[in-house]
Amino acid sequence: MKLKTPSRLLLASLALACASAACAGQSLEQIRYALYKDPSADVTGDLRELVGRGDLASALLLGDVLSGRADASAQEVVGLYHQAFAEGRGLIPALASLARLIDRTPSLRQAQRPWVEQALSRYPSRLDPRNASTTLEVFLVYPELIDVPQAAELLGLYEQSCLLNCRPQLYRAVLAERQGDRAGAERWYQEAARTDVRAIDRYYAFLGENQDQAFRAFATQLEPERAQLPVEIVHRIAALLDNITSVQRAEQEADRFERQASNPAAANLPPSPEQLARDKAQADALALATAQVQRWRDDAVARGFVPAMVSKANYMISNPTEHNAEETQALIDQVRQRDPTRAKALQASFYMVNNWLTLDPDKARALIDELRASGYPDAGLLLAEYYSKGVEDQPDQEKALALFREEADKGSSTAWYRMATLHTYGRAICHDPVKAYTYARIALDMGERGARSLVRRLERTLPKDDIERALAARNDLLKEATL
Repeated sequence: MKLKTPSRLLLASLALACASAACAGQSLEQIRYALYKDPSADVTGDLRELVGRGDLASALLLGDVLSGRADASAQEVVGLYHQAFAEGRGLIPALASLARLIDRTPSLRQAQRPWVEQALSRYPSRLDPRNASTTLEVFLVYPELIDVPQAAELLGLYEQSCLLNCRPQLYRAVLAERQGDRAGAERWYQEAARTDVRAIDRYYAFLGENQDQAFRAFATQLEPERAQLPVEIVHRIAALLDNITSVQRAEQEADRFERQASNPAAANLPPSPEQLARDKAQADALALATAQVQRWRDDAVARGFVPAMVSKANYMISNPTEHNAEETQALIDQVRQRDPTRAKALQASFYMVNNWLTLDPDKARALIDELRASGYPDAGLLLAEYYSKGVEDQPDQEKALALFREEADKGSSTAWYRMATLHTYGRAICHDPVKAYTYARIALDMGERGARSLVRRLERTLPKDDIERALAARNDLLKEATL
């Protein structure tokens, strides 16, 4: 018996179904597998399509993917996490992802606090391990929103139920600190710092007034273990040590300024043997600190960690007399293989270095324009630097400040910091230390650690009345930003 030939209508239906499947893109399972094979795979288009259909798991995954990208909007990621959480009717772990984002983006903390507080009441924290760990993640960022007995109970549930990738040390450290057990908190912070990158900054803050010396000593203690530490932790320690060293350098500069201000006549006299000895001791200490930073950073670079490579390239660009164009370009080329967008931003900065023969205003501007057209978040900062440095002609600080202010109004802590540095050191602009301190304090409040060295320097050189005026101006600007 002959088989019947499929009808034309059936064939047309199959073709239509196949076409619809092709248009639908990858399923969520396929996307997860693609990311498993290649964490840098571009899956945002397929995820956006699924999110558009109301798929909450896709919204959570898209938020997690975008949160790790330099060109992503923090507000978009927040919106995705809100959508995935769905007022407690959706995916509870979306609240944990939001907490981790806020932890990395301090400028979001105040604005998101009311939403997070309400979200905590939308689900039972003791229902299962997933809910318990989510609440503990919130406890790390907003410890005041969860009382100590509840946190202790949830931590006990977490430790009883966790089977894989269990990391209770940071939870224990924050809980011990809230309980007033400083010895226990320090022990758990040091343990957590070996496994959880978030513990680095928390431990540093915990150390209090002597935090710079104490953390540097802790980093020295960790050096024999550096090869075994996760690369994210190595990089974060390097970044924090770099910030500490910048403060040390700023304080030495403030010392010299104070000496000259207190005795102007001595500026034309040769330094005394005692002063020469003090200067040498300070220079030696700074050299040792700088070498420690380089050891930690170079370890992360050697492992191919892109943020460390970007950090080192920026350092080389900012210190052109200590580095050359060839080695800097080679490092940018390495970044390009892993993150073309960040490499393009570095290349633009590279072409703006006037100490090297590679200075090229046209290429720098072309790259900046490409980055702006693509929506790269820091493109406005690069354009402001272009005018501030006078890459094409003379510095145009008025235009630079206008661009920096645009970015500051969008929530960029770096923009506030750059405005502060312009009012302190900028060429072709009248220096205004009060305004500089105002902006530097705002940047520091928003989590820009690099501003700490400038704040420390200005606090050493500004009169008390000027500092009070600057703080009042800061408060007014922060209120405007909140509104």
